Amino acid sequence: METSAYAAAVTAEELALHGVPDSVRVNTIDNAGATILAAGSEEQRRRYCPGMAAGEIVFSVLFTEPHAGSDLGGITTTAESVGDSWRVTGAKAWNARTSRAQFGICAARTQGHGEHSYAATGLFIVPLDHPRVHVEPIRTFNPEQFFSVRLDDVVLPSDALVGKPGQGWSLLAEALGLERTGICFAGRARRWFDQLVVGLRARGELARAEDEHGLGRLDVEIRSSRLLAWRAVQGVAEGSLNAAAAAAAKWWTSELAQRVAGLAWELLGPAADWDAYFPDLALAAREAPGLTLAAGTSEIQLTTVATDLLDGGDPWEEQH
Repeated sequence: METSAYAAAVTAEELALHGVPDSVRVNTIDNAGATILAAGSEEQRRRYCPGMAAGEIVFSVLFTEPHAGSDLGGITTTAESVGDSWRVTGAKAWNARTSRAQFGICAARTQGHGEHSYAATGLFIVPLDHPRVHVEPIRTFNPEQFFSVRLDDVVLPSDALVGKPGQGWSLLAEALGLERTGICFAGRARRWFDQLVVGLRARGELARAEDEHGLGRLDVEIRSSRLLAWRAVQGVAEGSLNAAAAAAAKWWTSELAQRVAGLAWELLGPAADWDAYFPDLALAAREAPGLTLAAGTSEIQLTTVATDLLDGGDPWEEQH
């Protein structure tokens, strides 16, 4: 497990540093694949994992809902056990790359409908070509294409459930573990900052920007964010990372990457030929606002940290 966690983090960081779109990998490998490996049946592993590893099977993550936002405890999609089948009904939103996926891994309530009933969540493998699954694009400013998915009484076989009924919340937390280390956000911050420096130097404005905006200090913050992210990765690998530590890492790295993108826009200005000279930074300006929403909003991360501190905890205290 240690080797796979570190290897996954190295892959995520390198992809971010080189500007490679990573949503397909995150959804298919880090989220769906890791969940199936951890809790899926032998048949599910044989059926999906080889194709996922080969890039032949793509998953979309169907967690977020129109009214629940990042609060996965507030989902209203239901999965009703009917004989030897499950009937899934509900709506999902802000699902990336769904048009290119063959399957979705869907969070739904399996029992009870009380608000914030985390223990009632199950994860289901849903074929996206099912006649009662309806996928529609969502128009946004983000370079990433998002979709809404409506599940209209979708009947699934009993083996569509990953793990056990009610086990979904713990599996969700584990699946989002690597993303919440912030390793990919720290990589984006580094790439965007380095490109900003190149652009300012080419325009002869680097010295002025350093004096007025403290680029050296920002560089140190980015280096520190990488160390924070890798400390969180170590916690994932060793099974000692608690929720507050993951929340702190995700909050800091995503907010920092967003700040770097905002500074690039401020310093280079709207009159710059972004597409010709700064194509990655042009994408950054559109991608960055969503970084503090992905894998849980900044507000939720701060609440997690605050709750832990109020309970007398230490975000970096090992949990075994």
